[in-house]
Amino acid sequence: MKIHILTDDKAKKRGFLAEHGMSILIERENGNILFDTGQSNVFQNNAVVKNIAMEDIKYIILSHGHYDHCGGLEYLKDVDLKAMIYLQKAAFDEKYALEKEKLTSRNVGIPWKKEELSNLKDNFVLLDGDYKLDDQITILSNIKQMNDFEEKPNGFYKKLSNELIIDDFSDEQILIIDTPDGLVVFSGCSHLGIINCLSYIDKIFHGKKITALFAGMHLENVSVDRLNKAIDSLEQMKIENVFPLHCTGIMAIGEMKKRLKEKCSILYSGDTIEI
Repeated sequence: MKIHILTDDKAKKRGFLAEHGMSILIERENGNILFDTGQSNVFQNNAVVKNIAMEDIKYIILSHGHYDHCGGLEYLKDVDLKAMIYLQKAAFDEKYALEKEKLTSRNVGIPWKKEELSNLKDNFVLLDGDYKLDDQITILSNIKQMNDFEEKPNGFYKKLSNELIIDDFSDEQILIIDTPDGLVVFSGCSHLGIINCLSYIDKIFHGKKITALFAGMHLENVSVDRLNKAIDSLEQMKIENVFPLHCTGIMAIGEMKKRLKEKCSILYSGDTIEI
């Protein structure tokens, strides 16, 4: 299985673009998976550079309803795609982030309507909770609070009945691929806490080893105490390979690399790794 980072917040190789967002192409014998699409056509540009054909995708999985994970999908509306698109129903809720300096909020939700995506509008599978795609692939949602140090991030809201309420991130979903060597886990932003996510996976999969974790971990602005507890937990869980991406934050990634050493690898837009 090859993992291609098509979009991340940083790039360092000539010809590859970067933006605030995530998109990962998982190349596997049983069909390729596109996990998130970033916010624009950056993922497409990088796929072209890497000679990856979008037409070969079997599944598209959108981790949650934010523009930097779903926005790029509209750039596939003219591609001959057979792929089914999996996301939680709640991903289409109107979503906002508070701009403290301006005392205003900005829309951070999905920037397109599925009816507008001419050739894709019939490809959507709207989920309401966990879902098993096949014997290897599981989508987990409804992440539970399983520790006392990870809280939902402040400043995120969704609009229901014309009223802004705190976003519970009920639309967030994690992709797990069960391989003979262990679980390979993909998480878009881990708004509910990366350790909460991993603890829930551990419960559902009865302690099966995690061989690789690819995740945005939303650790950029957390306290030093929370960051240290998250890294402590990653060490205790004995995850073999940790790949922090996107919203994990540069300082957090640096500390993670310092602590986890060779078990932590820093990836960029355009990178490919084989699992």
